[in-house]
Amino acid sequence: MKLKNLYLGIIASAFLFASCSSNDDTPEIEVPLGAYENGIFILNEGNFGTPNASVSYVSNDLATFQNDIFKLVNTPTVLGDVAQSMTFSGEKAFIVVNNSNEVEVVNRYTFKSLATITTKLENPRYSVVFNDKLYVTNAISQAVTIYDAKTYAYIASIPVGKTAERIVVANNKLYVMNGAYGSGNEVTVINPATNTVLTTITVEQGINSIEEKNGSVYVLCGNDTKSKLFKINTTSDTATSIESTALKGAANMDIDGSKIYYTKDGGVYAMDLTATAFSTTPIFTTSYVQYSTFYGFGVIDGKIYSGNANGFTQDGIVTVYSSTGTVLKTLTVGIGPNGFYSNN
Repeated sequence: MKLKNLYLGIIASAFLFASCSSNDDTPEIEVPLGAYENGIFILNEGNFGTPNASVSYVSNDLATFQNDIFKLVNTPTVLGDVAQSMTFSGEKAFIVVNNSNEVEVVNRYTFKSLATITTKLENPRYSVVFNDKLYVTNAISQAVTIYDAKTYAYIASIPVGKTAERIVVANNKLYVMNGAYGSGNEVTVINPATNTVLTTITVEQGINSIEEKNGSVYVLCGNDTKSKLFKINTTSDTATSIESTALKGAANMDIDGSKIYYTKDGGVYAMDLTATAFSTTPIFTTSYVQYSTFYGFGVIDGKIYSGNANGFTQDGIVTVYSSTGTVLKTLTVGIGPNGFYSNN
């Protein structure tokens, strides 16, 4: 009887070992989240006054490309009039549609429409999500409107009282760029815990870009006499700066890794985050047409994305460059490509 029990125990142990070994050796299968993960969204604003805004998608390896994905997934619904900007939170993408006074909410991986936010939006511009709340800047009301990022319900408005443009989060605070179209020289700092303005930081006339990196906020200003880069200490809300009078009117700042990229007319430039002087030697140059060349600009994982608006009279052209300026891909997209967003 004891031998029989021992034999049965050995058999049971063998099955258990085989079962465990089988489970350990089975590779994990990654289920795709949707057709549009692991790629770049290209936001095409369209013609002002016409609901022809669109979003294009290109995979990270540049092998897969698709135009007008919102319409493709959500027909007969169209995105609207002037797609201004986009931000992400979890599996959602929030697309600010400027002249339609809407924020379109989609699943960022399938691009299926989830909701449309319209309350209190007055020429909305840019947005950010923080602590499950969506903050949207508005040009007409000069306010930041707040929504529940899960239910999309309107919560409150924060009066800024001046131009409210690009917005970033750093050190549990909101930093709002008070300038657009080459004018403005201030950044408003907001406490989202109390929905009040904490302070205003004065920078240089011609503020055009703002980015958060490693807890600091970087602000680029460019005008007819100089270019100036500010680094804001988000603990004290004080700023240090570097400037160049040799390189005037720098714009389109984007930070990728440890480098700051920017443009001047048809040139693309880069400098280290720790640089003490502007680089005045371009990585590469291209023919320049005002309001068309670099209408959209972004740097993602070492690739430089350039959006040419083609004067808004025909489809836009996106050119993808290597970090040294070699052309990797040229794409025909929608009208007015103005931004690039990594969906990784």
